[in-house]
Amino acid sequence: MKQILLILLIFYTSTAFAQNKCTLKLESSTVYLQQKGIVELSVTNAGNKKIKINKEFSPYRLQLVKIREKENKIDYTADVDCFADCIKSTVKLKPGESYRYTIPIKETIQYSKLLKDRAYSFHLLFDLVDLTPEDCNIYGLTDKEVVYIK
Repeated sequence: MKQILLILLIFYTSTAFAQNKCTLKLESSTVYLQQKGIVELSVTNAGNKKIKINKEFSPYRLQLVKIREKENKIDYTADVDCFADCIKSTVKLKPGESYRYTIPIKETIQYSKLLKDRAYSFHLLFDLVDLTPEDCNIYGLTDKEVVYIK
């Protein structure tokens, strides 16, 4: 009898933990920022179940924060809300699969505030509210300073 209870307890805990929240690992890349003007965001399904993610990542969801040009500080951020059907089309990621978004920096809200032929440093802030309709654990993004010459 004890063995049956032990087996049931092990089965219950393994199925309970197998139904965890989804887990996404995010990585950003600015390798092509200066040459092509794009930032890449890679989303990897680090969990054990399929996950739906938004097929598009709006450039308005990428914000440049802590912008500095020499001694000048540009403090311009925006609260971008999505009021109707923000997640239009999705793609399913199997465990271990990745999806890459290419985001043009010229389409971000702050780009128009930057002057031509000047060097800027800033941090990237990804607003992930519309990334997925699921409740996921998200990790992996690092807050690093980026240098860009417009």
